[in-house]
Amino acid sequence: MTTTAGGRLRRSLGPFGVMLLTLSALSPAFSFYIAGDTVLRLAGTGAGLAYLAGGLGSAILALLFAEVGAAFPGAGGVYPSLAGALGQMLAFPYVILLAPVAFAGTAFIALGLTDYLAVLWPGEPRIAVTLASLGLATGIAVLSIRTSSWITGLFLAVEAAALALLAGIAALHPVRPLVGVLIHPVMLDQGRLIPTPPATLALAAVSGLWATAGSNWALYFAEEMHEARQKIGRVIAWTGALAACAIALPMALTLTSAPDVKTLLSAPSPLADFLRQRAGPGVAAAVSLGVIAANFNCLVVSLMAYGRYIFSTARDGLWSDRLNRALAHVHPQNGAPVRATLVVAALAAAAVFLGERFLLILISGNVADYLLISLAILIGRRTGRTGKDFRAPAHPLVPIFGLLVTAACIMADLMDPDAGRPSAILLASLFVGALIYFHFRLREASRSWRLLPAQEDPPKV
Repeated sequence: MTTTAGGRLRRSLGPFGVMLLTLSALSPAFSFYIAGDTVLRLAGTGAGLAYLAGGLGSAILALLFAEVGAAFPGAGGVYPSLAGALGQMLAFPYVILLAPVAFAGTAFIALGLTDYLAVLWPGEPRIAVTLASLGLATGIAVLSIRTSSWITGLFLAVEAAALALLAGIAALHPVRPLVGVLIHPVMLDQGRLIPTPPATLALAAVSGLWATAGSNWALYFAEEMHEARQKIGRVIAWTGALAACAIALPMALTLTSAPDVKTLLSAPSPLADFLRQRAGPGVAAAVSLGVIAANFNCLVVSLMAYGRYIFSTARDGLWSDRLNRALAHVHPQNGAPVRATLVVAALAAAAVFLGERFLLILISGNVADYLLISLAILIGRRTGRTGKDFRAPAHPLVPIFGLLVTAACIMADLMDPDAGRPSAILLASLFVGALIYFHFRLREASRSWRLLPAQEDPPKV
């Protein structure tokens, strides 16, 4: 394994372009409508408190990604930050861990999109529709990043309209005070309303955190941003806060305006049912189209992001020479890592055949990001590798909070015997196995790997 002479990605985006891609990836409408139904069924009206608490937590955690992103604005997501702050011994196991998460996560998004498209085109073969969606999304993902960002921006506008529509309807028809909803949450238990237990609220808050998180997607596009060192930290921090508000506030408003709480919580799709009651079936159908747009948008940006992750690891020389040369290639016309993106698309297409349950097991137990980034900040501050261009405030409280969130997420996974527990065990085993393999087989070879320094913008004349 040697460091490949791969190309660099072009700096062609400003803060707004990176923010569009980040919001498209974390998908506020999809997180609200899909995850929201799950949290409502779990915690009842406690979903309002769970989303507000989770949103606050995800906004705080965004500060961690902002600091490491400003210190190491590469193309591989969290990987360049871990390599720069903690070294390749911990970065390599993370790369190995993220691989199945990336392919399985992309396939899971594509299958979720197919479920919504089935409402419009019932009877179509599910796998064929999924693969066709993947193909169309890949066609957009391999365009120049400026073109892709504007296309995803249009889908994001549709998604934002769907979310704003529900929030507006809810705000205009309040029937109960917000304070009461937050202080006295109730849930449905065998057809009757009971107070939501604290343990259930805690579990729902973890779900709310996952639903409102995602500002770290900006790290995949940092290398293509002008003045990334100076600006990417603020972009991540503000995007984290914006996304948290955009997802959490509509949930709280919905709970204050639902005509009947018991009817809302007993519905198969509580949020869609709320829209049908308040605005009619036509508006509910229109919002469903917005959710489809959000899902497709998320699929496109996931392919773009994970393609850059593969490109970055190959350019740094983590694989065989032949593989490094192939995957570290940049298209000469549009400047995109086309080959690496096509590899992600192909592996995601293969992962579709594994089925949603197995895909969920592969992706639901990943807590490595918060753990490793928190350690990167704690160590990076002491070594001077982080905190120069953006500093998370109240150090070391924010990384300590990240470690506590990691512990809470692990506990939540272990409480879920169907997906969370087997996922946590599988991914932890994969990480430890990769760590052992690196120690005994790659320690010497890794001396030839290198993380390319961030390329500065040319001086203005």
